[in-house]
Amino acid sequence: MKRFNKVDILGVKVSNISFNDTIEYIVDAVKLKKRTAIFTPNMNLLVTAHKDDSYKDILNTSSLLIPDGKPLIWTSMLLKQPLTEKVSGSSLFFKLCEVSAKKKLKIFLLGAAPGVGKMAKNNLESLYPGLTINGTYSPPFGFENDKSEVNKIVKLLKDSQSDILVVGLGAPKQEKFISRYYQKYDIPVSLGLGSSIDYAAGVQKMAPEWMKKAGLGWLFRLCYQPVRLGKRYFSEAPLYAVLVMKQISSSKKMINQRKVS
Repeated sequence: MKRFNKVDILGVKVSNISFNDTIEYIVDAVKLKKRTAIFTPNMNLLVTAHKDDSYKDILNTSSLLIPDGKPLIWTSMLLKQPLTEKVSGSSLFFKLCEVSAKKKLKIFLLGAAPGVGKMAKNNLESLYPGLTINGTYSPPFGFENDKSEVNKIVKLLKDSQSDILVVGLGAPKQEKFISRYYQKYDIPVSLGLGSSIDYAAGVQKMAPEWMKKAGLGWLFRLCYQPVRLGKRYFSEAPLYAVLVMKQISSSKKMINQRKVS
């Protein structure tokens, strides 16, 4: 499979990959039956990883980290290692469903509230004729601490014989679940895609494509969920900026030291 250069942003190795290359990578992984874990770090995930080394290790030992956020693109430019483009997780999900319909790939949806997965399945199979969503499941709250429930889910996934697993449990729970169990349930490709199942079901509104491309997807989400997202955005954005400035300063010092030596 094709390999991609990586850009270190706050200690997380983000892949320099385009939207189209991401789709191709996933299709190839399914074809090769290569167990693959793909995550979509944004500013919030990088701040979480900065605070939690075990989570940072989970991200860095995954198969692919795609840059899901304009701040990552801007940061890479400041580091003089520009990433190709932002790869929106939600846009990737819908395109992946379109491609899966054409290539007869089977997708399993894990996450979202009870009933939401089935709504997403109905909408997606109607939107993309030929698509097979061959299973949905909404884990109960706190399932990750219930061994019998986890075993049940792993068996359900393994028995589904799916090609692609889309997990919408929210970060960092979805990345932790995939990292711990993807070798056991034996589905070729696992993706942590946050609210994508909710978007497909229509229970959450997705930002227009032009807002995503302009880096304003966060503003759209904030307008719809001000209480839940307000504290996160306004506390983590300044911290992210400070951490990035420190990384840039450290990089410049290292370059200067090399020049002197």
